[in-house]
Amino acid sequence: MASCVSVLHCAGFRFDSPAWEGPERWAAQRNQDLWQTFEAVLSLCRSEKVELLLLAGNLFEQEYVRKETVERVAKSFAKLDGTKIFIAPGERDPLVTTSAYRLVVWPSNVHIFTGTLSSVEISDLNVTVYGAGWIAYRQDEPFLEGFQATRDGTLQLMLLHAEVASGMNSEGLLSIRPKQIAASGLNYLALGHQEAWSGTRQAGKTIWIDSGSPEARSFCESGPHGVLLGEIEQECARFEFLELGQRRYIEKNLVVQADLEDLAAQLLAETSTEERQKDLFRIKLSGHLPDVEAAIPVLQQLLENKFRFVEVLPFEGQLTQFEPDVIRTKEPMTRDRDGYPTLSQIFVDKIQARLDLAESAEDYGHWELVQKIGLAALGQGRVDDED
Repeated sequence: MASCVSVLHCAGFRFDSPAWEGPERWAAQRNQDLWQTFEAVLSLCRSEKVELLLLAGNLFEQEYVRKETVERVAKSFAKLDGTKIFIAPGERDPLVTTSAYRLVVWPSNVHIFTGTLSSVEISDLNVTVYGAGWIAYRQDEPFLEGFQATRDGTLQLMLLHAEVASGMNSEGLLSIRPKQIAASGLNYLALGHQEAWSGTRQAGKTIWIDSGSPEARSFCESGPHGVLLGEIEQECARFEFLELGQRRYIEKNLVVQADLEDLAAQLLAETSTEERQKDLFRIKLSGHLPDVEAAIPVLQQLLENKFRFVEVLPFEGQLTQFEPDVIRTKEPMTRDRDGYPTLSQIFVDKIQARLDLAESAEDYGHWELVQKIGLAALGQGRVDDED
């Protein structure tokens, strides 16, 4: 009997999901990237002689998935002769009546968990794999409540689409508690709910990891994305995170400068040619609203031939929560012909004071809207009586 088993753990491919942040022209490339990452996972299974492939949820996007996509995935899995594949459907691909998992006949090396916890014993590997799958878009029953693995000498593994939390449950997703993991008696718990991998965690003697998604889908998911490759034995689990994501989303918050060519040059100096051709960039500009609106198309034109994917947008939010990548030089105060600050300048200064004192994103957004409306009104000469 095997005393050690090789495992690849991943989740969150969400095939056929249209949810890619950025302009529509990005989506086609990102869908290609996702398939390329999937092929990299299959290649790893072959080259590393992976015995167990654990897919902890959201393999498909149920509302958009196409039959040909499911067929392509199933045929790919059938070619992994030496790998046993376990899938736990999640909240985006639950095993409902019209489930993507019902569209094809899955190869014999694939097992899809349904409903409440169940297990599969693999005698030649000395392993028992537990799992449960979502059967609705809400999970109303806790997964690990009162669960304890059978003590029969086998390695005890489990895969779930769930999150670990000590506080309140997320809407539609029942959390599992660290104390439940500690009491489970599992050697390894493979989770898949977060966008980014959790790092290696431990509760009691049980190692647990959330693999995150293999590809980032938005600028909120910065950092590396990939899969976990490792080995599990009775006394320990050793995993390595492998970055397989084809591109990263990189966002920079900058302040408008008088010379936009200098700003563009600094951005180019901070990034490599490889990064500019590979990753997706968003530049968010802050400063006085008229300056920002005027600068956006100019900076976009300066950068679009240097970056494969770049968009320039106005900054939304409270700037004091960020450290800008470029320091803004103080602009001279606008004065009238008698040397006094103009009405527009006084208005801008007053609003800026409010923005600086904003204590919440909602408060900041309110005063930002007041600023935009006020400047538009002043620019159109709507203020007739200044008394």
